[in-house]
Order: sequence, then structure tokens, then C-alpha cells
Amino acid sequence: MRNAVKIGGLIATTDNAAAIGEKPQDIVSASDKLTAYLTARVTFLEQLAANAIPTHILLANFSGDDAWNRYVAGIEQVFDEIGLVRPRVDGSSESNMPTLQSGLSITMLGEVQKRTEYEHNKLIWYTYGLPLVGNEVLEQPENVAQLQPIFDAWQEEIVQQVWPVGSKGLQVEFSRLFGDNKVECSLDITKTAGPCTVILLGVHSGKEEQAQNIFTRNFEKLCITEGS
Repeated sequence: MRNAVKIGGLIATTDNAAAIGEKPQDIVSASDKLTAYLTARVTFLEQLAANAIPTHILLANFSGDDAWNRYVAGIEQVFDEIGLVRPRVDGSSESNMPTLQSGLSITMLGEVQKRTEYEHNKLIWYTYGLPLVGNEVLEQPENVAQLQPIFDAWQEEIVQQVWPVGSKGLQVEFSRLFGDNKVECSLDITKTAGPCTVILLGVHSGKEEQAQNIFTRNFEKLCITEGS
């Protein structure tokens, strides 16, 4: 599993954001709702990577009581996009000490879904989206991998494996997935992908045309050859 922990029969995934939000000293200025949306989006994608669907959500809010409802609204947006009922959100807020910068952490607990299993090397791999970070994410929303097509294709088992790319960039994920094999890709593979703005998708070999009809922008097939 990628960045997921199995706890009993549940899968736990988590992501956080700091110094991004509505406080004057935040490094990146963004609405609390958007910050929570992007953080929840990463956490949800990690659930899909583990072939799980979230059933519980825990929110740690370091931005003060006033931010709680805005953060929950951002989490809600993720589930609205994909047409799922949002699980209940529990957690706590730091209300004793005022903070100078925003901070939150979102943890999801999910149940593993019954799916056909394929080896990584039996799938056709694509990148979806572009690697973006910081203000680029706010300035280029059209280049961020979109949740709804990912989820729809995953549900229909057109996409067999979702593999989010985070702050360490594509090269690190290529090494995790493909080992010493050579991977040809036109994107900057050393650049951070921030809140998973680019995703690796393992597509069923007989469903490439369906995938190409679903993912119509920033969808690039990888050329993978065995290493020497």
C-alpha cells in the first residue's frame, strides 16, 4: 500500500497543510475551504490507492474554532464532487492558544473494496495532470488532476490502480512502482506535485480507449522498458 496503514479491518490515510490559509502570516494565501478541500482530496486519493472507500474522517484543526466549519465545507466538497455521502467528521480544534499561521490534518479510515487484482506490470500506465506546487495550484486549476473522472474510472475498473504523486515528485514514484525500469515521460519528473496535482493511473490493458475518452486533458501514456 502507498502511504496507507492497515488498522484492523480499516485503511488509514492522512495528509496535512501548514502555513496555507487565511491568517496574515500564512505563506500561501487561500481560503480555508480550499485548503481543506485540497488536503482532503489527497487523503481520499490515498484511500483509492489502497482500494478503499472512507467511512470515518478525523480533523485536527490548528487554526482556531472559527475555521472548523470552513474546513468541514472543504472536506464536503470532495464527496460532493464524486457523488458520495460524506462520512461524519470528528476531531478537535486548538482553541487555547492563538496561532499565527494556519494548520490542519485530515485522517480518513476506509473499508477495502472487492476488486480484480492485477500486477503493476500487467497494467498500462499514464500520468494525469501536471506537477504543480504552491500558488501554481491556485493559478492553474485546469491542470490539476480532477477527482470525478478518476473516481468514475476507478469504480468501473477502467483504472485498476490509482497512484498519487506528492511532494517528492514523479521520479520517486517511478522508482517505487517500476524499480530499475526506464520510464519515458515528458513532464518534469523532479518537480514536486504538491497536493497530488498529478496522478499515476494503471489502466486495464483492454480499456485504454475508454480511459482516453474519460481523461481528455493532460493524460500521457508512459513508455516503460526493462532496465539493464
